[in-house]
Amino acid sequence: MKSRRHFLTLVSFLLTLPVSSLNEGLQIRLAGPGYTRCSGRVELYKNNSWGTICDNKWSMSDAKVVCRQLGCGKTVEASVAARFGRGTGKIWLNNLECSGDERFLSDCKHKEYGENDCTHSRDAGVICKLIKLNRGDRCSGKVVIYHQKEWGTVCDNSWDLNDAEVVCRHLNCGTAMAATQGARFGLPYGKIKIWLDRVACSGSEDSLTECQHSGFGKTDCSHRKDAGVVCSASLPKPSISVNPSSVVSWGQNVSITCSISDEHKSETFILKKSPGSFRATEKSSSNSATFRIHTVDFDHEGSYQCQYERNISNEMFSSALSDPVRLSVTVPLSLLYSSIAGGILLLLLLVLVVYLDRRRRRGKAKQPGALTLSQLSVTARNKYEDDTNHDNMNFDSGEINKELTEEVGEVADDAYEKPERDEDHFYDVVGPSNLNVKSKEVCASVKKNRDDKEEDDENDYVDVTLPF
Repeated sequence: MKSRRHFLTLVSFLLTLPVSSLNEGLQIRLAGPGYTRCSGRVELYKNNSWGTICDNKWSMSDAKVVCRQLGCGKTVEASVAARFGRGTGKIWLNNLECSGDERFLSDCKHKEYGENDCTHSRDAGVICKLIKLNRGDRCSGKVVIYHQKEWGTVCDNSWDLNDAEVVCRHLNCGTAMAATQGARFGLPYGKIKIWLDRVACSGSEDSLTECQHSGFGKTDCSHRKDAGVVCSASLPKPSISVNPSSVVSWGQNVSITCSISDEHKSETFILKKSPGSFRATEKSSSNSATFRIHTVDFDHEGSYQCQYERNISNEMFSSALSDPVRLSVTVPLSLLYSSIAGGILLLLLLVLVVYLDRRRRRGKAKQPGALTLSQLSVTARNKYEDDTNHDNMNFDSGEINKELTEEVGEVADDAYEKPERDEDHFYDVVGPSNLNVKSKEVCASVKKNRDDKEEDDENDYVDVTLPF
C-alpha cells in the first residue's frame, strides 16, 4: 500500500507540471532559401531529426512565440505555403494554436507529433525583424528592409554611424563599426526595390522605420549607392591561452594561442605585450593562430593580449583586444645554484688577477737599483779617462771593488731620499750595505780621436766591463 501511495503521488505531481517543463529540450530553427537568423522556414527537432510545421491555423500568435524563443524580437510576418521553400523529412506539428504568451512553441496546443495529412508545400515560416543583411555575414552586409511583404535596399544619401547603430542594435549585433556606402557589399541579385533614402537616425531608435526618411519608395537612387553596415559582432573578442601554464621556467619554450569562434575567419592575428611595445603578427586562414616564444627569459614577462584583423568588403577591421593573460618567468633552483657557483669562481679569478698585477708592479718598482748600478759604471769609466797614455790598462780587482763601493755610497747618499714611512714605497733602498758588486776584471780601451782640433783628453774613452 505504501509503495502504491508513493506511485500515485508521483503521477499526481507530474500531471500538475506545466507542459513547457516537459518540452524545454525541443529546439527550433529557421531554414530555407534566403533565410536569416530571424526569418525563414520553421523547423522543429524531435527524435534526433529535424521536421517542419504545417501551416494549418498558422497565425501571428504562433509566429510571435517562434520569434520570442529565437530571441529575434518583434514579429513581422507569419508566412505560409512554403514561402521559404519546401522542407524535407517529417512534418512534426499541425493545427498549432498558440496564445502568443508561451515561452516555447511546444507549449502551444497541437495534435500528436507527426500525425497530419500535410505536405511540404504548406510549410510554415516567420519573419521576425524588419531588417536583414545580405552579401556578408550575420552582422555585416548590405542593409535590406522588409515592407509590404517585399524586401528592398536603403540608399546611402546621408547614411552615417547613427543609422548603422540602429541597424546593429535591431539585429542584436552589438555596436556599429562602419556605415558603408557605394554598394561596398556588391549589387543585389535580380530586381529589388530601394525602399528608403535620406535616413536620419539619432541612434536611439529601435528600427530604421522609426527614423526620419524621405518615405518608402521615394528616391532617385540606384543600387550603386546601396548602404551597408559592419557591426562589432562580426569581429567578436578573441580568446587567448598560454601553454604551458602562465608560470614558466627560465629557458622554456612557450606558445600563446589566439582563437575565435568557428563561424568567423581571420586573416591576421596580432599579439601585444604590456608594458613595452612588443607586437607580433601571424597570418592565418583559420580561426586561430599560435605565437611561439623560444627560450623565455625575464624580458618576456608581462601581460599579453591578442586581437585580429578581417577584410570586410575590401576594408580591414580590427577586433577588440582579448582578456589579458599574465606570463611569469621563474628560475629553477639548479640554475640558481650554478649561477651562484659561477659568480664565486668569477670573483676568485678577479682576486687572482689583482694579486698578480700587484706582484708585477712590485717587480717593476725594484728596477731603480739597476739604473744606479749603470750610473756607477759610467762614473767609473769617467774616473779613469784621465790616463790617456795607455791603450790597455789592467786593474787590480780588489782596488776596483773598493773604489766602486765608495762611489756607490756617494751616489746613493746623494740620490736617495728616505720616505717618511717605509710602507709608502714598494722598492728596496739601494745603498752600499746591500749592493753586492762582484768584479773580476776591468778592461779599458783608450782610443785617440781622429779630429786633431779637439783636445786629446776629451776624445779618449775608457770602456769598463763588470762581469757579475
